[in-house]
Amino acid sequence: MDNIKRKKGYIKGMILFILCICFVLSLNHIISFFQLHGVGDGVGKFGYNIWSLLGLIAAWRLVNRMLLREDRRLHCVAAVSGFLMAAAIVYGTYAHFANDIFQSPQVVFLQFAVMAGIAIVSIPVSEEILLQFDRLCRYGKEKCEYKVRKRYYFILWFIIFAAYLPIFLWFWPGNFVYDAPYQMEEVIDNQYNTHHPLLHTVIMGEAYKFGVSIGDASTGFQLYTLLQMLVLSAAFGYCGYYLYKRGVPKAYCLCAVLWFALFPMHAMYSITATKDVMFAAFFLWFMIFVVRLLVDKEQFRWYSYAGLILSGVMCFLMRNNAVYAVAAGAVIILLFVKRNRKQKLYGAGLLAAVCIMASIANAGLVAVTKAETVDRYRETFCMVLQCLARVGSYRGDEVSETDYAEICMYLVEEDMKDYNPYLADNVKLRANEELMKENLWNFMKLFVKMGLKFPDEYIEAWVTNTMGFWYPLERGKYASGNIEFYHKLIWRDCEQIEKREYCSWPGRIYEPLYFKGEYDKVPVLGYLHRPDCWIWFLTYYLFWSICRRKREAGLAGAVPFMYLATCYLGPVSVLRYVYCLVVIVPLIGYAVMRGREDDRSIL
Repeated sequence: MDNIKRKKGYIKGMILFILCICFVLSLNHIISFFQLHGVGDGVGKFGYNIWSLLGLIAAWRLVNRMLLREDRRLHCVAAVSGFLMAAAIVYGTYAHFANDIFQSPQVVFLQFAVMAGIAIVSIPVSEEILLQFDRLCRYGKEKCEYKVRKRYYFILWFIIFAAYLPIFLWFWPGNFVYDAPYQMEEVIDNQYNTHHPLLHTVIMGEAYKFGVSIGDASTGFQLYTLLQMLVLSAAFGYCGYYLYKRGVPKAYCLCAVLWFALFPMHAMYSITATKDVMFAAFFLWFMIFVVRLLVDKEQFRWYSYAGLILSGVMCFLMRNNAVYAVAAGAVIILLFVKRNRKQKLYGAGLLAAVCIMASIANAGLVAVTKAETVDRYRETFCMVLQCLARVGSYRGDEVSETDYAEICMYLVEEDMKDYNPYLADNVKLRANEELMKENLWNFMKLFVKMGLKFPDEYIEAWVTNTMGFWYPLERGKYASGNIEFYHKLIWRDCEQIEKREYCSWPGRIYEPLYFKGEYDKVPVLGYLHRPDCWIWFLTYYLFWSICRRKREAGLAGAVPFMYLATCYLGPVSVLRYVYCLVVIVPLIGYAVMRGREDDRSIL
């Protein structure tokens, strides 16, 4: 009997060793794309580099730990999420460094082999991540509620707001980047359009106009920055107040408040004039109401319903794609939530109220500002344009003259030749909006026709354009979307914004981190500034809710997940687009801690 056990142990050890070798070979193949080492260092083979040794030890340890567990459901969910991670690593690497996934049948076969090798470790790693959610759930298992005075909320609000003041005084009157210069051109020229959220443009414009009226545009525009800081810190303060009121362990509440107050990303965005910050604040408010309904099963009073509707309306007015995310997420919630028919109809009524009120408010803004709808189709079909541009740029010699000419009817040929795999703005900005509007059916027929002929290019167009959201090894410029800082507000001769420095010491810390881009070199801080970090957190949260049958907790992630789905159809994958997913992380942690033990869903 002992000999049989010993023999089985030897066989198990040999299989484990072979699997670990396969992982190391796959790891070295991926590393070779980064050109971190030369061939002499063993890259591409099982050489003598340090990564081979560390990878072998890690693989052996992780696989052993996984085999000791007997949770079959955990193994199945980890297998799915682990293969998803392995696929992201392999296909992202090929797309990022070779810009060609489907080079040949041999390469495709190699990719599957490397994916299987990476999965040897990504699967047990996924299990470890899912188990961390289990630990968090047990950490907050004891549920109780504290009677907290409302002044506690205002104290938290003040503390978080005060933490951002030194950054504001250092970079007074604010940081004007991304779309802010274009929005201010609309204000100065008095020619508004619906490309950017009108409410955000109007708020910025009123602050700027007030400054001009008193003879100091900078002093006036600081009002916008201060307003944004107040709104963001108010949302953060209420989140901390809500967590403490719900009886979450005090250490967790303290960490959440310190994270809101001291994590430099929040301070930087609080003074950055981009619609994504205001949207993130209202999105956090909205998600707190959703969690209260789903996870806490709270019975709302009229003012709570008013808060839910108001926060939802503000989300719609601050981000054009929010309406699709909230509507789709709400439909998923209504389909799967355990409520009676009357309650579901009431929820559908709330969604309708949010949509109707947001539509009325937006229509009012359009009427007051006389805004034009200039690029609705270009924005909606930017990924479609990106796919066509890739076909025209890379496979134009294989496209018939008639089809190529039709593509050029919608896209500017020079822009198509300058196709950027990571950025759809290059091709969508000058696309023929009117022709797409008048000839939408034929446009979609052309898209389908080219897709059937060149499906590989369509897949690669989507992969490269969205890889910043899911590729865990990415280091590219467009896909990472670094936080940028401009000294000017608009790129015009009539520039009247003047930067003044009222507090110098934050510059010694933040200037090298953000002006010189050093933050991405700091081991932990750098990764926390990448969009894929937070998106994988949300993804594993959803996998955990499926694994542990936490229906209510999982449904709480429906709206964030659907918002992410809309981002996958956007022009570029950058951090600011998913900043709203960053700010809800403490709330997601609360949903994990409050997962119901008796919940057995079809998930």
